[in-house]
Order: sequence, then structure tokens, then C-alpha cells
Amino acid sequence: MPAPGHDALLTEAVIYFFVIALVLRRTLTTQTMRVANLPIFAVVIVVVLGVFISRLPASSYSAIAIAIGVVLGVGLGYLRGRHSVVTAGPRPGTVFVKGSPLLAAIIVVALLARLGARFLFPEGSVVGNALIGGLLAFAALSVGVARMMLYVAARRVIAPAV
Repeated sequence: MPAPGHDALLTEAVIYFFVIALVLRRTLTTQTMRVANLPIFAVVIVVVLGVFISRLPASSYSAIAIAIGVVLGVGLGYLRGRHSVVTAGPRPGTVFVKGSPLLAAIIVVALLARLGARFLFPEGSVVGNALIGGLLAFAALSVGVARMMLYVAARRVIAPAV
């Protein structure tokens, strides 16, 4: 199948621009989060990841890329959770979370790599599917593990208040 045309590239690039802007806004600004929702979101995102990956064609390249994505995603998620500043929120059961600019940059690079893979490899390519699977695993697990780390930090912050 031929590579996507100029219009498709431009459309997807515009969508990625908005996604990156939203990611940066959410990562670099202080967010109010409900502590009870943090582990629920982590579980949901990992389940959704499993569904998406199960629908990708199986290959040894995919298995290797997904394994690398899992390891890097767990590592980044751990770092995101540990380096986010968590303080008690205005209402019971809420916290303020401030992320790290370095970790936001890593997320942006992963999104741009996903965009590049989409256009460098033809649809259905074994290497392209493997790269997409690895990037999906990386992104989902980095978010899921970060939310669990934030949950642990939030429980420490609000526990003295209870």
C-alpha cells in the first residue's frame, strides 16, 4: 500500500499538534486529581492497552518491541510518579499534582515517534506494527504506572489529614 498522501500527513500532523499541546498543558500545569480515581484510571488504561495490542498482528518483532515498550513505560511511569509534586487538595480526597518538564518532553518525543512510524512504514508493515505496539505499550504503561505512583504519594499526603 502506498504511503499516505500530503493531505493525510497534514491532517494527522495538525491532530498531533493539538494532542501535544494538551499533553503539555496537562503535564506542566498543576492539576487537581481525585485520589480514588487514580488506580481506576491506571487499570482501565492497561486493559485498553491489552485490547489494542491483542488486535495487532503477532510477530517476533512485535513481541520484542512491546517488551521494550513495557520496560521503558514502567520506568518512565515510575519516574513521572516519583518526580511529580503532590500536595493536599482543597476538598477531602483530592490532591494537587505538578509534573516535570523533562518527563513532558519524553512524552512529546514518543508521540512524534508514533507519528513518524505512521508515515515511514506502510500500513500493515511488520516493522511498523511492531513499532506502534511498542509505542502503545510505552505510553499506556507510563501513564498507568505514574497514576499508581501518584496514588501512593497522594495517600501519604492526605493520610495525616484523616
